[in-house]
Amino acid sequence: MRKDNSISYRISLVGRMQRTRFDARARSLGITRAQWRAIYAISLEQGASQRRIAEVIEVTDTTAGRLIDRLVDNGWVERRADASDRRTHHMHLTALATPLLDRLAQLAHDEDAVALAGVDLAEIQTALAVLDRVIANIQSAPALVDETIPCGADTQ
Repeated sequence: MRKDNSISYRISLVGRMQRTRFDARARSLGITRAQWRAIYAISLEQGASQRRIAEVIEVTDTTAGRLIDRLVDNGWVERRADASDRRTHHMHLTALATPLLDRLAQLAHDEDAVALAGVDLAEIQTALAVLDRVIANIQSAPALVDETIPCGADTQ
């Protein structure tokens, strides 16, 4: 089996592995990956509209609506109507969400400890600096145009 030496592949692999482990542990708290992404987004932007939460977690408005319905049903989130636009609702965490977010933060901390076992602080700081540079490079790169290459096309 060929080992892929690209950084993009490895970043993707680490992300997938960490999501898989975190998801399994979060399920023990009664929350799905989609739900924890939504509740975390709401925690970062208290009072955001449902549409804004959909944008942040990169799902459709309908999908966000269903997720938020479940969060409301579980008592973790409440929708508050917008006084000036009855079609708009703002998302707010309830008091029940605080202990859940605390537990999720502890899970994330525990998983970081697993992932970084044996890695010293200097190596972590270097890795963070490199990843920050990669992020900045991608953010400042020219906008993409559709460069789809048909299957079987000559790429020379």
